[in-house]
Amino acid sequence: MQGFIIKITKSIKEDLFVRILTHKHYYELYRFYGTRHNILYTGRKIDFEIEYNGIHIPKLRNIMHIAREYELQLNKVYVWQQFCILLDKHLHETKDIESFYFELMDKYSYIINKQNAKRAICSMYVHLLEFEGRLYHNNKCFICGETLLDTIAITRGFLFACPSCVVSPTIIDKKIMINFFETKSSINLDDLICNTLYDVVLQGL
Repeated sequence: MQGFIIKITKSIKEDLFVRILTHKHYYELYRFYGTRHNILYTGRKIDFEIEYNGIHIPKLRNIMHIAREYELQLNKVYVWQQFCILLDKHLHETKDIESFYFELMDKYSYIINKQNAKRAICSMYVHLLEFEGRLYHNNKCFICGETLLDTIAITRGFLFACPSCVVSPTIIDKKIMINFFETKSSINLDDLICNTLYDVVLQGL
């Protein structure tokens, strides 16, 4: 079975709880202290087996690291792991899931090697919002309901608002965001805008 390590939590005596995203399931598995942990890192894709043992949490066994080229670039690893943290918070109460999440991770684990990591994460987020039916298409402020002008504020979830309705607003051109939503590509976004949008993503999925 293959999956992405989304979260690792140390238990007593340095045993580990490992959350792994697969095609259809978000597993929480146990890894005993003394068993090799050296390939267990947040964000990595692995091949693994599950050992079920009655009422106890299943064990993570026979792990093999499926390497990606981006893993040689620490700045990209950091950004990728930040997204994993957000994804865990988003899915933490879920067990059975659609294959979309695994496929999104799998696709962008290749793309991020050739693309700026923050750009890749912003595109992933738009895909996720669209899949979940949360991509904002309304031309009205989600707070006050007034028609939006050409300059808008972007908030968590890439929601559109009037700049005056938001404390410390993140300001952006509405046409730029609409184009980004339609194309899901950051090719027309400059680095400053991408960094700004990435900061919004970090507020939560």
